[in-house]
Amino acid sequence: MIRYAFAAVVAAALATAGCTETKTTQYEGPKVEAFTGRLVSDGKAVSFPEGEQVTMQIFHEKGSKFGIPIKSDGSFKIGWMLTGRYSAMLEMPATGAKGAPRKYNVPGGFTVEDGKTDYVIELGKGFKS
Repeated sequence: MIRYAFAAVVAAALATAGCTETKTTQYEGPKVEAFTGRLVSDGKAVSFPEGEQVTMQIFHEKGSKFGIPIKSDGSFKIGWMLTGRYSAMLEMPATGAKGAPRKYNVPGGFTVEDGKTDYVIELGKGFKS
């Protein structure tokens, strides 16, 4: 279990740092070099309180897991990512700074496509930041 947690932390760090091909050889398959995106709810921009650590955990269809830090304006930037279908879950701090982090499953997930460099991820009408 610890090994998997460590691997997830390393993968998240590599994903957000803008990895090169030599650093990502453990991940087999096609990759995109970089892309940006933003989160929306019912088509409207989503924002979070300044300084709040929000992460989108994404799970590739072949088992890889990555963590994407989300900026307060709901945007993100990725250095590289495997192409393919992902399910996703937002992790936000607990309300009132106590307790377990709040989690929100992103309905429908998203697909990283070769050549696509900008993504809008819809969180749905029921999302509350």
